[in-house]
Amino acid sequence: MITLFGVKMQPNQNEEVKIIRLFGVEMAPNKKEEGMKMEPPKEQETKRPERRRSAIKKTRTSSPPLPPAPLPSPLLQTIHDMEGKDQVFITRKILEWSDTDAGQNRFFIPKNEVLWEVLSEEERRQVEGGGGVEVMVVDPKGGKHDMRLKKWVSLNMIVLNSGWRKLVEGNDLKAELDCVELWSFRADSKLCFALNVKRQVQ
Repeated sequence: MITLFGVKMQPNQNEEVKIIRLFGVEMAPNKKEEGMKMEPPKEQETKRPERRRSAIKKTRTSSPPLPPAPLPSPLLQTIHDMEGKDQVFITRKILEWSDTDAGQNRFFIPKNEVLWEVLSEEERRQVEGGGGVEVMVVDPKGGKHDMRLKKWVSLNMIVLNSGWRKLVEGNDLKAELDCVELWSFRADSKLCFALNVKRQVQ
């Protein structure tokens, strides 16, 4: 029995009870309980579409390091005259203000494994001990400069000093403009360095 607006209605039991829409809401009789109570039909559960994760992994790309520039003829000629061999590219850096400061008189070499590998065990001990190793540095014009490769223990920095200021002044090096490329080589087993300079476009 269904009561609707105070009027009792008996559905035909031989027919399937259909859903009744009331005020925009669909109602269906519950056959399991007496009195045929009206219940709203159960809403169908809707499944959210699963998000597919892309199989392609995003990777960060970085530009490969630029190859060193060709060494100028005067520098190559000096290395040849010294019978230099075992040339190894060490590093490059843009000169900082402290590298061209006459008061500091030193060139800071960024830490890298290549430099450490070209040193002999004895040279490593001397550099680590703070006393340093006497080296020859050839500038872009082919000039030769006696310097010392050592470690500033207090700052944990590897530097070339004891003659660096003369090289800076003789080649008119400028901080934040000149990019220095440092090479190592051996001349009669003596550790030497070659310095190439490229000025940046302002």
